[in-house]
Amino acid sequence: MKIPEEKINEVKEATDIVDVISQYVPLKRKGNSYFGLCPFHQEKTPSFHVDPVKAFYHCFGCGEGGNVFSFIMKMDRVSFPEAVQSLARKANIELPKIEEDSEASRETEALYHVNRMAAEFFRECLLKTKAGQKAEEYISNRGFESEITEKFLIGYAPNRWDGLILKAERESVSMENLEKAGLIIPRRDGSGFYDRFRGRLMFPVLNTSGRVVGFGGRALKEDKRTPKYINSPETRIYRKSHILYGLYQSRDGIRQKDQVIFVEGYTDLMRLHQFGFVYGVATSGTALTEGQARLVSRYTRNVLLVYDGDSAGFGAAVRGADVLLASGLHVQVCPLPPGSDPDTFLKENGGKAFQQTLSGAKTLVEFQLSQQKKKQKLKTPSDKSQAATDLLETIGKIRDPMERQLMVRELAENLGIDEALLHQKLQKMKKLSSNHPTGPESVHDSARMKAEKALVRMLSEEHGCWTGPIFSLVKPEEFSVPSLRRIAGIVFDCFQKGVSLEQKYLLDKLNGEPEIYQQAVALISDPFDQAADDKQLGLDCILFIKEEPFKKEIQIVREAMKNKQGDESDTEDLRDQWLHLRGEWIKIKTEVTKNWKKMVEKL
Repeated sequence: MKIPEEKINEVKEATDIVDVISQYVPLKRKGNSYFGLCPFHQEKTPSFHVDPVKAFYHCFGCGEGGNVFSFIMKMDRVSFPEAVQSLARKANIELPKIEEDSEASRETEALYHVNRMAAEFFRECLLKTKAGQKAEEYISNRGFESEITEKFLIGYAPNRWDGLILKAERESVSMENLEKAGLIIPRRDGSGFYDRFRGRLMFPVLNTSGRVVGFGGRALKEDKRTPKYINSPETRIYRKSHILYGLYQSRDGIRQKDQVIFVEGYTDLMRLHQFGFVYGVATSGTALTEGQARLVSRYTRNVLLVYDGDSAGFGAAVRGADVLLASGLHVQVCPLPPGSDPDTFLKENGGKAFQQTLSGAKTLVEFQLSQQKKKQKLKTPSDKSQAATDLLETIGKIRDPMERQLMVRELAENLGIDEALLHQKLQKMKKLSSNHPTGPESVHDSARMKAEKALVRMLSEEHGCWTGPIFSLVKPEEFSVPSLRRIAGIVFDCFQKGVSLEQKYLLDKLNGEPEIYQQAVALISDPFDQAADDKQLGLDCILFIKEEPFKKEIQIVREAMKNKQGDESDTEDLRDQWLHLRGEWIKIKTEVTKNWKKMVEKL
């Protein structure tokens, strides 16, 4: 959805970035700014900086930065329009209803619409129909309170082939959109459609902004011919690898507790909330994915897997836990007694017993070792060697070097293997899996980027004293990094118009370009080294950029000279080219240095 720029600015002006970020990160005031622990990476010393005047945030540790919209996008995993809409609602600003700017975005909004319509229909069927009374009785008999079913928008799909279809027809919703949302299925004979969900308790799946993206449906009657659960298929808005059931309802609790409990099923999660454990999500028995790991890492780094120890879902979660470790998350495992899931355990034993069970959680390595011992698979030296190799693969995924070392030590003690040998093995495994070659070209690119960053940093200074000297010698098109070229172009435009640049104006111009915006924030937030000679820094960077074309040509001539060593005439011509290039560069270097010093001598 394309939102008018004036409305975006109105929402931004009406929003206090400190208030918004404070809901996610505890902030302390220092001078005119606010600091806290970065929500995007682990740190012990606060390096996350919020500037209320320029309305941006920046972490000096990991480099993340942006405005209030980009913060909501990252924390809540929503699109830019969704972030604007969310903040507009809080600021009581009405956004105009406008047509979508593409067919894809129109389809996306249509899917959201039909899913919301379906959720409302299922909820109404549960609360206001005779058939729904049986579903309510089922929920009541399971011991779920009405507040919990309302919190999770639980509904009921009537046991008929066209219940939702008739509702859609009354509201002029197209069958095409219902089919795209996976809510209806075409008949084999081509005579129409029928409802996918019939006679089932319905669990709407919400994304992090609270919009319905799919459903899970549980059969109310046990029947071997009918699957216990059926789920929405994947759609444009429902990608199962990027969704966790209940995250929307639990996100505030996860932030406050700084921990998330992973359970398997919908009712497991509902039971957690009913007993006050409001910091859980459900994986629905699937293997964990990188998308889910990234989603959770926005809220906490601490994961606790709590399942029936004998369930297939628990096995899938443990196998997929390597993905969580590789994402920098800390994983603990808390298996429940066989045949007891969180739902039944809490119902039969209460919250205090459940909390005691959580207190006995083990690290992933501890749990896997205990499982190996339980299955008596550590009897022979060969068994222990294989177990060590398997567990080192898991340990190798742990990002924190101190935690990794402690895990290796624990593994050594449990298996009776020398710790040094395990470290050697781990290093060999890392070398085999590593595939990140570095060479002179990557070093050169890094140096060029540093030079361009330094110049853009000088250009973005609000006093604007560097724009004239720099732009007289280097034009925006000479910047090789696209994002830096874009920033330099905005400053150059102001310079040509004779308008003094305000950093707030620069950031507003980049509002719809989140990656470049973040880089601009990082440059603005990074103060100059007070001990550095800025005049010399600027000259060095300009000379580096100006010299690069000559360096490349000189290198080509040198390579040609090596290949022509036996041919005197050709070698002499190449030597003349080399001398000419060097002479040209020395002339330009002298001229640039002279002009620069003349322009900056009074600064």
